[in-house]
Amino acid sequence: MKLFAIVSVLVLATGASSAKSLRATPITDDELLTLSRDLHTNDVNGATLTLDLQGQTTAGSLVDNAPGRLIVSDPIPDFAKPTFAAAQALLNNYQKNVTIQDTFTPEQLAEEVAFIDAVMETGVMQQLHAFLVSKGEASADVAEFKQFLSTIWFGRWSEYVPGVVASSGWEHANVFERLENNVIVGFHSWIYLFNEEEDGDLNYLGYINTIETGKTTVLSMPVDLYGSTKAFSEFNMGASPELDLAIGTLCYVARPDVPCFIQGSNGVQFTWDLHTVTYNGVKYVESSHPTFEE
Repeated sequence: MKLFAIVSVLVLATGASSAKSLRATPITDDELLTLSRDLHTNDVNGATLTLDLQGQTTAGSLVDNAPGRLIVSDPIPDFAKPTFAAAQALLNNYQKNVTIQDTFTPEQLAEEVAFIDAVMETGVMQQLHAFLVSKGEASADVAEFKQFLSTIWFGRWSEYVPGVVASSGWEHANVFERLENNVIVGFHSWIYLFNEEEDGDLNYLGYINTIETGKTTVLSMPVDLYGSTKAFSEFNMGASPELDLAIGTLCYVARPDVPCFIQGSNGVQFTWDLHTVTYNGVKYVESSHPTFEE
């Protein structure tokens, strides 16, 4: 991935393999590193992006250190790939305001099924499935595994406003949600970022940190979207929808709610943040994204 700005690559001071294990499953730290590297390497559907990082900034700053756009290449041809097209179809299905309960048409619910079907046709998700089955952490039955994915990512939960079932893990991670104080939560999809920047609704202010993973660029930046703000958000720039879903699912199973140490195709280690929320006795994905925190 080409960059127009010279940036420092964050090197984790402590490797995941030497860190104290926080696992609650038989999946070891070394297995996490090996599988996540293979998933990045095998992400044949990922997009090749050209980024113009411009000025560096800090969390929460609304000073515009980047007069130009962040994504200066054209990923539209990639959006014709089946998983990208299925992900795009979902992006307009959600209420952004957490005080408004989501309702869905049969067509919108069918789009969620179509997305799960599409990602399960990819080598990335099939590799993840085979690994989880080998560790006794998933059913070998593909239909059952699809139902598991549908439940944890698209199952609805209430957290921000009592009694208002307004959220899902996929919505939170891939679109965004707006709180009553006009602050954004979620928003970790570079695809949605591109759409909003293309429409002129996102003002790119500059980058905070970056990591090159060999196939993607992990990026953190402050957010100014529709005039709503977030102190910082992180993105796995160039990743296919199935790669982000696979890494998030892996960390949901292996390291929920604790640092999930993974690596890119180039062996650079970084952390994935997978938080869960339990609603009516079911544990759902709440948020899923790379992070610069250990």
